Amino acid sequence: MPRLVDHDERRAELLSAAWRVVRTRGVEGTTTRAIADEAGCSLSVLAHFLGGKDDILVAAQKAVYDRIVERAFEIGGDLFGLDGLRAALEAVLPLDEERAADAHVNVAFAGAALSHPRLAESRRDSHRSIRDHLLNCLREARELGELRPGVDDDIVIDDFIILVEGSTLLSLVDGWALEGRAERLSRLADQFTDQLRVSG
Repeated sequence: MPRLVDHDERRAELLSAAWRVVRTRGVEGTTTRAIADEAGCSLSVLAHFLGGKDDILVAAQKAVYDRIVERAFEIGGDLFGLDGLRAALEAVLPLDEERAADAHVNVAFAGAALSHPRLAESRRDSHRSIRDHLLNCLREARELGELRPGVDDDIVIDDFIILVEGSTLLSLVDGWALEGRAERLSRLADQFTDQLRVSG
């Protein structure tokens, strides 16, 4: 009797294969054939679970961003307020192999989004999602009395995203990770959070 296929599990496996191909070939060099070969399946199976190439790219972009966000807020665990914000920042900076791998794929999708409207919209949706999580951290920090007066939540979140995206690009393209600058990124994460705290 044939084994029943868990649709969500199989879809996740195929998306992981898509990430691996994007990481090695870039978005422009990614083909459905390459993804199917990486996943060890036929083109028809790939299409059944994920659709055509554009559908796959959009789904893969969303999934890798969801993975990054999930890790960010799982690492925080029971942390709240600025401690939760600090943990989220630590989780998304490219400080180890796993985080660098996700960041690599994220950068590839960011570049492709310049000429791919569906990818661009998917990234905007992903940024809106993380903004909601970060707004919650800032709300908790305010309720806990941690946040200094006059903090503009939208500016803080913009700066958070700029810090993450900028450090990711420098680490992957300019070789910061190879130059041992991960420790500097950790210090920047501390400084980012500390400058939000109420003095005293």
